[in-house]
Amino acid sequence: MIFDFHHHHKTLDYEGVYNKSVQEEFSPEFYSIGLHPQDINEDWESVIEKVHTEAKASNCLSIGECGLDAFVNTSIEEQIKVFKSQIAIAEELQKPLTIHCVRRYNEVIMSCKGVRIPKIIHGFNKRETIATQLLQNGFYLSFGASLLNNLSLQKIFQKIPNETFVLETDTAEISIEMLYEKAAMVRGTSIMELENIVDYNLKTIFRW
Repeated sequence: MIFDFHHHHKTLDYEGVYNKSVQEEFSPEFYSIGLHPQDINEDWESVIEKVHTEAKASNCLSIGECGLDAFVNTSIEEQIKVFKSQIAIAEELQKPLTIHCVRRYNEVIMSCKGVRIPKIIHGFNKRETIATQLLQNGFYLSFGASLLNNLSLQKIFQKIPNETFVLETDTAEISIEMLYEKAAMVRGTSIMELENIVDYNLKTIFRW
């Protein structure tokens, strides 16, 4: 099965996890829900309560995307507070975290110390030293459209262990099938074998 770990495609017959905002009525087969760092405001605690309520649904597979971002206006201290409140929800409900991170990898790693639920960095496209640091700290990496043309990212993807990655389209106007084809080619394997690898990882992440 070709499965899109994190996407924004509003269609009901799509195999993957739709990134849903708290305000949305749209209800796909599977979704994730969380408070993105760019959406934090003074009312964030009531938004987190809504996240907590919606995350209890059986078709909510993940909390997120949530995390830390060096380019948003909210202070890093406040961002960490919001992030940790969502980590607490994920731990309570025993659901994985879909993490957004921009230039705050050390802080994300520190915030997740001792967290035993699966932690996935979505849209990973950074250098090898960061990939190594994240993998050493028990994170999964989700690769998206950058894998199609970014040669240094392809080298990272080629080398990482089978049990550490998933694939996603996020907001990119590409098909998940195209991404699986490229990923299989980069790793020198068949699409079927790649499907089996990702399927195993998804079962581990979502405890299917």
